[in-house]
Amino acid sequence: MLEFLKGKSNHFIGVDFGTSSIKAVELSYKDQKVFLENYGIVDLNFLAGSDFNKQKEIGKSYSFEQNLAEGVMQLFEKMKPKAKSANVSIPGFNGLITIIEMLDMPDDELAKAIQFEAHKYIPSSLDEISMSWEVIERVENASLPLAQKIGKDANSQKIKVLLVAAPKKDIDRYGKYVATKNMKVGAIELETFSLVRALVGEDAGNFLIIDIGLQATNIILVEKGIVMVNRSIDAGGNEITSAIAESMNISNQRAEALKKGERDFLNNKESALVIPVLEFIASEAKRIIGLYSVKNKEARIDGVILSGGTSKMKGLEEYFARLLETKIMVGNPWIRVMAEDKARVLVENLGGSFSVALGLALRGIEEYKRK
Repeated sequence: MLEFLKGKSNHFIGVDFGTSSIKAVELSYKDQKVFLENYGIVDLNFLAGSDFNKQKEIGKSYSFEQNLAEGVMQLFEKMKPKAKSANVSIPGFNGLITIIEMLDMPDDELAKAIQFEAHKYIPSSLDEISMSWEVIERVENASLPLAQKIGKDANSQKIKVLLVAAPKKDIDRYGKYVATKNMKVGAIELETFSLVRALVGEDAGNFLIIDIGLQATNIILVEKGIVMVNRSIDAGGNEITSAIAESMNISNQRAEALKKGERDFLNNKESALVIPVLEFIASEAKRIIGLYSVKNKEARIDGVILSGGTSKMKGLEEYFARLLETKIMVGNPWIRVMAEDKARVLVENLGGSFSVALGLALRGIEEYKRK
């Protein structure tokens, strides 16, 4: 989706632009195996207060966009990637992913019909939007007269179309952060697809991903590898930390340390804390599962995958298992990646926080294998 230039080497780098940090992963593909070559992270909050920023603050503050560009430059200088092009993510809330149900028709007519339908979902001018679409399912329309079915009328089938859209200005902006004299833009996609690639891969089941980032949470329903629902919530790990700090009357710094520790704040009946953002995430996840079950009577959710920096919070699996009444697992995006022993412990500690960057690099490998 939203494709641009593609690299040709067997080294692939993915760059994830988060709200608080930029993460990059470089992978290689050798002997039909995926290897970790390098990874890096830049803390944007630290960068904002660095000497680099202070030197630029004579008369005006340094913008968030300039910090992003500087952060990428620092990452590439440290990592010295062998890849010549980078795949880049756009935050999920910057784009649109939706399923449109339409009557089947020839491709040239379908393209025009999708343009017309897109106006219902996209408030801005389509000239400002980059769109892509894919027919994901053809379903016989049982409501049509038997005569039409026998005659194989083109309208005897309905189709489901996956529509993906993002503002052109965002695509251009994120591309410019990465493009340098030594690096081209390989592909730009919504982070939703990167997460699914890293956490679900080629697994054939139906899964719900709950990706809790620092400032936002993505809830993604995946059916046989296809994104059916994508919901962004403007709250995440920061709100969880604040809830712990407020409940215990401690600083946010202390609360953040406790959140990452071995204490279970969620499931102890006597001392469990009420964390509103987690209750909201759980209720939204339950609503999405419920709607999916109503529309798909014979389908079931095979599991809920937790991801993001908060996914390792003690007791979080048990908490969601209790509220959602289904199998919960912490996603491991590194499971298909070979790494040296000295790096294995490090990457396992990073856990799901690098899911998007890994998914982007894995996209490069998928395209390389198809060539």
